[in-house]
Amino acid sequence: MEYDSCNFNEDQFIPMPSEKYIADYCKYVTISCKMENEIPIVCLVYLEKLLLTTGILLNKWNWRRLVLICLCLASKIWDDDSLENVHFPKVMSDVTNYEINKIEQLYLEFIDYKLVIKGAEYAKYYFILRSMADDINKENEAGNSKV
Repeated sequence: MEYDSCNFNEDQFIPMPSEKYIADYCKYVTISCKMENEIPIVCLVYLEKLLLTTGILLNKWNWRRLVLICLCLASKIWDDDSLENVHFPKVMSDVTNYEINKIEQLYLEFIDYKLVIKGAEYAKYYFILRSMADDINKENEAGNSKV
């Protein structure tokens, strides 16, 4: 894939996002695309499957697109009525339909099209996300009580 070197500047400081920021991003995509509440859980399973299979690391440049693709695939597998790839750029203006198609194709090839999730696996990630959500809520409450 090609990229615009004007938009990709290694010297520019871009902080790694916090867990809350990533959670807010997932919430935004999930609500904007009218996805089911289970989609972020399935997304996390797919994301870890990619990371463990390939050794790719999430970083400040790739996390948003990888999370988006995992959300898209999770929606296609889980939801009865999922958006098509052509609709995602309307919600996420920083990605093109070509990028979504290409990243989705690469993702599926990397994981050898293994998208099945066992019940125990789903439950494991549900409780991981539940714990993270509780931690984020506690941080928010602590921050609000200081004000």
